[in-house]
Amino acid sequence: MAIFQALSTGASGLVASGAALSVIGNNIANVSTVGFKGSRAEFADLISAEGGGDIGKIGLGARVGHVRTLFGQGAIEATGRALDLSIEGSGFFVLRDAQGQVFTRAGNFSKEADGRITNGLGHVLQGTPVDSAGNPTGPVQDVSVGGVQSQASPTTSISVSGNLKADEVGNGPFDGTSFQTAYDTSNYRNSIQVFDSLGKAHEMTVFFTKSATVPNQWEVRMAVDAADTGGTAGTPQVLNGSGGTITFNSDGTYNASSNLTANVTFTGAAAQAINVDLSQFVQYASPSGFSFVDQDGFGAGELLTLTVDEAGILSGTFDNGQTRALYQLAVANFAAAEGLTPSGNQLYRESVESGQPILGTAQTQGNGSILSAALEQSNVQIAQEFIDLISTQRAFQANARVITASDQLLGDLINIIR
Repeated sequence: MAIFQALSTGASGLVASGAALSVIGNNIANVSTVGFKGSRAEFADLISAEGGGDIGKIGLGARVGHVRTLFGQGAIEATGRALDLSIEGSGFFVLRDAQGQVFTRAGNFSKEADGRITNGLGHVLQGTPVDSAGNPTGPVQDVSVGGVQSQASPTTSISVSGNLKADEVGNGPFDGTSFQTAYDTSNYRNSIQVFDSLGKAHEMTVFFTKSATVPNQWEVRMAVDAADTGGTAGTPQVLNGSGGTITFNSDGTYNASSNLTANVTFTGAAAQAINVDLSQFVQYASPSGFSFVDQDGFGAGELLTLTVDEAGILSGTFDNGQTRALYQLAVANFAAAEGLTPSGNQLYRESVESGQPILGTAQTQGNGSILSAALEQSNVQIAQEFIDLISTQRAFQANARVITASDQLLGDLINIIR
């Protein structure tokens, strides 16, 4: 009887509307969840497979045909925390759990005690190790900075700018018997820190002695304490042989220099040659002094901070002042992202409907850019959810009225017998 069918149809509407209310409620509950993607319930109608003619055209109600995840971009909010990451555009961060790869838009990562970069559940972020130029050196793997250090690099070149007082009177000849005699027989001297191949710092003193015979020419000698090379402490070891020279033009500008390479073998370290560039020196009447010193060596360094650029290059800054690229974060995309299987905690797994992940990097293959110190917020629009909530509530109430009306008709039918 059609009245019984109306009861069944109303009941199916109640079930479908109830499911839609659950979806809306879940969206509203996660309006502040980082990286959350809202969903919507899509209904499908039911048709009798057995009825013929016009009877077969009468529907049997509704069902939830599909709960679709909406992967629209959420708002990106700055946090100031380096390992808070977000993707502006298409793509997913790649993580590894006990079952394999999982994918997420929630980029609130942290560094574990063992150096691995993980999300709040301990799933490890995936990336490709890179060299200092950002070129890949291995396959996609766990991103881990445990034990990462900046290796020492010996000084090979020094650039110095400054002034040598033009009206100085020659104070030579230079006597390097001791540091005291070296100071006494030079017009100006200053120290520069250099590093050996082991990363140990040494003081190299540069002595300038005004020539008493050649106008506008200065003798230059570079020396370290002989104790640094296995000799007697307190004795200067001159590193550029009999000394070099620097010559200026009559207007005080730089003219030429010679023999400014310091050759030294520090105790326990490899031999090194340090080229000293004094071409930025001038000779004016103002007091002698260095105005700028730059050298390319540095000691070993411990990791201080991590940064990520828009291309997903994870770089480390070390306490020796060096910065080095370590990894490039993997970004996954899918032919049909809406087919991904939700796994909770803003995680998704591949499915037959989504297709296999296409692994790449940020800003390539249609993938978006990675923003550091920012998180993508939920893409749920609270105003729209309340509108949907009201309309779904009304649909639920209407279906309940269908059941009530059918019940009343059945009651009337029963009362006919009386």
